[in-house]
Amino acid sequence: MELPPPPYSAAPQNESYRFSPRAVALKSARPRTAPEFNGQRHADPRSSLLNLDQNFHRFPRSFGFYYAINSTADIVIALHANDRHSLFYISSHLSSNSQPSLVLHSSPHASSSPLATANINFVSDTVAIKLYDSPTSVIKAQSAKTSYAQMTFIAQLPGCDSMEQFAWKDIYRRERILSDKKMNGMKLINCETGEIVATWTKPKFSHRKLGKMNFMSRERSKLGERFELMAVLTLLSILEREREEVRGNTF
Repeated sequence: MELPPPPYSAAPQNESYRFSPRAVALKSARPRTAPEFNGQRHADPRSSLLNLDQNFHRFPRSFGFYYAINSTADIVIALHANDRHSLFYISSHLSSNSQPSLVLHSSPHASSSPLATANINFVSDTVAIKLYDSPTSVIKAQSAKTSYAQMTFIAQLPGCDSMEQFAWKDIYRRERILSDKKMNGMKLINCETGEIVATWTKPKFSHRKLGKMNFMSRERSKLGERFELMAVLTLLSILEREREEVRGNTF
């Protein structure tokens, strides 16, 4: 029986990456209740596209992953392919030994401070993840590929000491026939309850779009932001592993 990856733990932040004061201020200032309508139009074209979840969560309920413009390695998170206002930037450093394999930045710009990083070990199929939880600490986590899942990880739910294990699993052909024939990708399940908390859908054919992620749980706040960061980072690690396998087969 394979053991799940160890849970994450807090540690002093001594990394070269740090939150900028502005990023921290923005994080603490995020509204916890829906803003009142004052009749004014917002200049940001994304405002009409983001659903109510964006007022309470860092990520929208549904979003896409796309290759950054003029890049075949870096990725952006956006609402749709033609969105001129991306949400987040993910830089890839697989060829560098001095930087993390993946860096999820706190804005659409590669120069911004990180929300999280992932170091991928392709030999052991494990990923060392760091969540930049505050200006003074970093949360260390680990995930691993197992015989029954593409990736597993453990997350602590907010407001309690309980730890939940989650696993990214392939959506098989039989499941697509019974549910949605168009769904070709993976599902993220709670290993204890069996609930599908997120899905990943691959496009049929696209040079730029890698796929679409959906948070399925109706009570996202009970899972918390750390869970969502872990879900995104582990998914990105799976995609990076698949890209590395393709590159390896071409030589």
